[in-house]
Amino acid sequence: MNDRDTFTPMIEDALQEISDIIDCLYVTPNACARNQLLNRLRKQTSHLSKLMQGFPSGENQISPQPPVTRVFTAAELSQYDGRNGNPAYVAVNGTVYDVTNIAAWGGATHFGIVAGTDATSQFAVCHAGQPVLGKLKVVGKMNG
Repeated sequence: MNDRDTFTPMIEDALQEISDIIDCLYVTPNACARNQLLNRLRKQTSHLSKLMQGFPSGENQISPQPPVTRVFTAAELSQYDGRNGNPAYVAVNGTVYDVTNIAAWGGATHFGIVAGTDATSQFAVCHAGQPVLGKLKVVGKMNG
């Protein structure tokens, strides 16, 4: 039995679970229930990502992000507000993330939080314990 034979059924199960969750999201009117489904979806995609890392071929492995070299001041970060063709960046716990192409940040806002700002306190309230930051591209660090 090779690695493909071992991982393929696990990957197929994870993909089926993801598909089932997406189907449920379309018909679930309750926001709390939707959030629970989204958390299950997040868990399954994380599981799938870990399975993909187990493949021996380097092309299927997730490569680490390059080291962060850019340091932003608050004034510099404010320029990345997603307006006038600028990218949308947001800082959380001293790290600056690119949210430009994230659907939840459409219009460079996310539930009243505006891109180009430090959203640490808002993030702690809304996403405490959720692994959402690991999915975002790191573009720098905050100065200070």
